[in-house]
Order: sequence, then structure tokens, then C-alpha cells
Amino acid sequence: MATNAERKETRLVARTSAEIQEIIQRAADYSGATLSQFLIDSAMEKARNVIERTETLHLSMAGADALCHALENPPKASDKLINAAQRYKDTVNVGNH
Repeated sequence: MATNAERKETRLVARTSAEIQEIIQRAADYSGATLSQFLIDSAMEKARNVIERTETLHLSMAGADALCHALENPPKASDKLINAAQRYKDTVNVGNH
């Protein structure tokens, strides 16, 4: 991990109305943070939530059981799937023979 001396800092800029800035500044003041730190902390929290929701699969117990069962007992490949896989291999490996 990079140390503070090695980190390259960049600037984030956002344009907003005076009303929105006042609200955010008031919240920052209440939390004891600077405006910049409040914005960064808030953006990071939101970013982590979005990433977690996007990259995490949430299943019910029934869904988890169904997924495990399907992984342990995959269905037999149909002729259509086998033909599609062969066409893909033939296309991808055109210059590799």
C-alpha cells in the first residue's frame, strides 16, 4: 500500500446551488468534519454501498440450495448448446491451428 508521501492526490470538483452547499456545510459542521472531508466520507460510503450491491450476490436459503444443487448436478448439454460451443471454438481458434 502506498504511503502518504507516495500517494498522488487529485482534486474533485462539483458545482451545486448555494442551498445545497449550505445544507452539506451544516451537516459537515454538525459532524465535526471539514466540508471536503465530509464530502469524501459521504461519497466513499455511497461508493462502497453501490459496489457491494453490484458485486455481491444475495440469495435466500432456497436460492442458495438451488444454486448448489445446480452446480453439483448440472443438466446434460443439449445438442444446440454443443453445436454453439463448437461454432464458438471454430470461430475463436481460426488462426490458431
